Amino acid sequence: MAITKQKGCIAEAKVLSYLVSKGYKVFLPWGEDHRFDLLCEVAGAYKRIQVKFVTPKNGCLEVPLRSMNNWSRIRYSSQNVDIMAAFNPDNDKIYFIRLSEFPNMSTIKLRFDEAKNLQQKHIKWAADFEEFKF
Repeated sequence: MAITKQKGCIAEAKVLSYLVSKGYKVFLPWGEDHRFDLLCEVAGAYKRIQVKFVTPKNGCLEVPLRSMNNWSRIRYSSQNVDIMAAFNPDNDKIYFIRLSEFPNMSTIKLRFDEAKNLQQKHIKWAADFEEFKF
């Protein structure tokens, strides 16, 4: 198994385990050609979740809101994915990003540490995305 595929499987397993432990019903789409990795259900309502394995660098988690390979680039939007779940292997935490709150963005940076230039405006703190909100 390729290392990127293995990382994706680890992240999906972590998110699946988290959601099930919180009492959510989780479904896995069959096959590889879906825009989302998990489907979560509560009282007849569904959320499509795309999972990413993201290693932090420079005090932040840079979460791609797109998928790329050698042949194509796919941007995720709220039309095909409701929530991006970013798994951080360094602290074993998951960050849940609602795509409807960040339209037209290809990447979102979730910050753990203060910026070196002490910028405060427009910073998205990782801690604000730790809770799964259906």
